[in-house]
Amino acid sequence: MSEQAAPKPPELVTLSIDSKQIQVPKGTNIIEAAKRAEIDIPHYCYHPDLSIAGNCRMCQISVKGQPKMTIACNTMATEGMEVATHHTSKDVADAQAATLEFILINHPLDCTVCDQAGHCKLQDYHFEYNARSSRFLEEKVHKVKALPLGPTVILDGERCIMCTRCIRFCDEITKTSELGMLNRGDQSVIAISPGRELNNALSGSVVDLCPVGALTHRAWRFNTRIWFTQQTDSICPGCSTGCNVKVAERDGQVVHVKGRRNEAVNKEWLCDEGRYGFGRFLPQQRILEPYTNTDAGFAPASIKDSIDALKGNVKTLTILASPDLLLEEYYLVKQLLGRASSVGRGVVSYRSRELNDVEKILVSPDYASNFRGAQVAGLIGEDPESEYAEVLGKIRRKEIEHLLILGDRAVAAQDVDAALLAGIKGAKTSVALLSDRQSPLLAAVKMVVPARSILEKSGLLVNRALRTQYTQAVVPLKDGTVPEWRYIALLSEAAGAKLIPANVQEISDRELTRWYLSADSLVSTHGLTIAKIKQGGVQLAVADKQDGPSRPSGEPVGASPAA
Repeated sequence: MSEQAAPKPPELVTLSIDSKQIQVPKGTNIIEAAKRAEIDIPHYCYHPDLSIAGNCRMCQISVKGQPKMTIACNTMATEGMEVATHHTSKDVADAQAATLEFILINHPLDCTVCDQAGHCKLQDYHFEYNARSSRFLEEKVHKVKALPLGPTVILDGERCIMCTRCIRFCDEITKTSELGMLNRGDQSVIAISPGRELNNALSGSVVDLCPVGALTHRAWRFNTRIWFTQQTDSICPGCSTGCNVKVAERDGQVVHVKGRRNEAVNKEWLCDEGRYGFGRFLPQQRILEPYTNTDAGFAPASIKDSIDALKGNVKTLTILASPDLLLEEYYLVKQLLGRASSVGRGVVSYRSRELNDVEKILVSPDYASNFRGAQVAGLIGEDPESEYAEVLGKIRRKEIEHLLILGDRAVAAQDVDAALLAGIKGAKTSVALLSDRQSPLLAAVKMVVPARSILEKSGLLVNRALRTQYTQAVVPLKDGTVPEWRYIALLSEAAGAKLIPANVQEISDRELTRWYLSADSLVSTHGLTIAKIKQGGVQLAVADKQDGPSRPSGEPVGASPAA
């Protein structure tokens, strides 16, 4: 087979924006071209992943040689073009201020009760480009208020500025077309199609797209002000797509989740299951101290007691690992088993699922956010589901004598049955690192250690497409809990195979990641750092899957900054 020809590089054009000369691919619109010159052009209706609507008129610019202003979203860069934005043209600045005043004419003055307050582009642009009292004296037009569009989204028609982002998203991305616009002029309103409801798998994304407070989440309506929260850039652990998210936390609870732009992963979309199910990784009742499970009931214990019970059995240890452990943790588990010349094994909980057409846009057919990380670490092979099922079968047949369970989701909920619990109970040694006090595994294991949720850890996740990303803890730590990596490192030391040179009790998640990036031969020669990985992730080069497990080999493709 002949080698595929390299793609032809795009034709570049040279233009100036506010006297800054730049080169961009031919066909780039002026909003995107201006970004390359670090010039922000305000806009509402434009979105890089949706069609051009050109109806908000906020992005007006002046182009030399054209008789009147034009909109930047629908003006493409051409050779020699000279553009003036509001930064250098008073006429453009005045036009934008007038446009904003027009948009605000019928907008209700309810910022004090609006969920969008604090992260609203109408507020931001008014402060930056208008910032003067309204001259409007007439009665504002009244429209529909607090109208549910479906199970997840609610509409306030008076706040809507008719940018039509939500309509275009449902038409062009999900192709479900639940939304449309009725009437004309100041009577225009977003409406649900007759006999329909906004109930697709990505429906909450329209709230992220809404630049004002017209669309809000029914689940989080009036729950908190955004400035009372701690916001963190992280990764959704719901499946192996690895969507980039911004998580707002208050008082130890997740109170708001929105998609964060990463062109290589999820653009700016997020599925409802991931968005509204984020809190499922934080159990309501936590395990906060280690204990043993005896015939007489639970008795206090120490972490050392559990390690002492396991350290002499590492060579025959079977490890059930949660699919949302960190890459660093899978690496340590592999090192523990390998250095002990183990005939035991480690598997990761993996179950495939069927997806509908809308889910397939973004969702992966699993609930295993980091099963690829286990493959990268060399812990599991090409067929994680069959490996996992095989080990569960051995436990049910009581063929496993020494068992370590890492994480609440190390056993999928649908796999917990009487035979499995009996098999765990019949093992000579069984230790589980769990966080949920309601876990059905508690009654079966002999020793329990309080673990941390994935939302309480920072480290590396590898998505289905083998893109390594950095997830950050989004909620405060619970006192008494132990990350799985620390437990594995302590167990390794007790078994005579020290894995981490530093004092395990003193290092942090971040220091562990730095150590891993220098210790794993896959990445240590490529100079990867946390900062590089956080810039949109690093796509790893992949070995031919026919040659064995999908442990990447060769040079990483590189860090692709999020757009």
